Amino acid sequence: MLLSRGGFVSASAAAISAVGLAANVQAAEPAAPGRAPVHFHILSEAEYNHAGMMDIIAASQKNKQIFQTNATTLIAPGVASIYLHMQSTMNTFEFSYPETVGTAATLGVLMGPAIIFALNDATWQKYKLGAAFQLAPTNEYYKASSNLDLSAKADDPNGIYQDWSAQAVLKRGGAFMVCHNATTRVSSVIASKAGLNPQSVLTDFKANLLPGFNIVPSGVGAVQLAVENGWHLFQVS
Repeated sequence: MLLSRGGFVSASAAAISAVGLAANVQAAEPAAPGRAPVHFHILSEAEYNHAGMMDIIAASQKNKQIFQTNATTLIAPGVASIYLHMQSTMNTFEFSYPETVGTAATLGVLMGPAIIFALNDATWQKYKLGAAFQLAPTNEYYKASSNLDLSAKADDPNGIYQDWSAQAVLKRGGAFMVCHNATTRVSSVIASKAGLNPQSVLTDFKANLLPGFNIVPSGVGAVQLAVENGWHLFQVS
């Protein structure tokens, strides 16, 4: 089930607190009734790779599917739901539909806590992201389980077409966008619980994105832009 913006904020804070990131931080006094002071810097065109985003949006394939997720859901240990779903679409169009030409274009849009999938191992370890979100200690979900050889047989259990990793998706032409608003909020929650400067943690997150993951101003805006350019939405829970 996809989280709302408010739900994502609550889930992030609860998960991080539960594993002791705030062990040395005194609990804050209950907030007074009213609206929480949540603010997001609105990126200008010059502050992110706008041209790169538009290149992805302009994919020429007839069949184009967006996979939007707020969740860090796993299908099995080491297998992130979003990557398996993206591979499933590409496998079906490439091997099961003889009337299609080539493969389907796939685009993963990471929002909410799911933005942590875009961060490298050093960042996972530094901020204890695996423990905070009940995942592996490092971002093993990104790493290929195969040698990424495109000549593998479709049903080869050790081949790229049965490899449910981000690297396998990227090797086959898939793309990823990462919501800047969500990255801001997740980094802010982590910073608050660990007694760190929120802007410093946000800067650290943005400097440690994995290859193939591209910051966009907002995930919801990227999804809408893609839909307006012929993409079809699948929400991953």
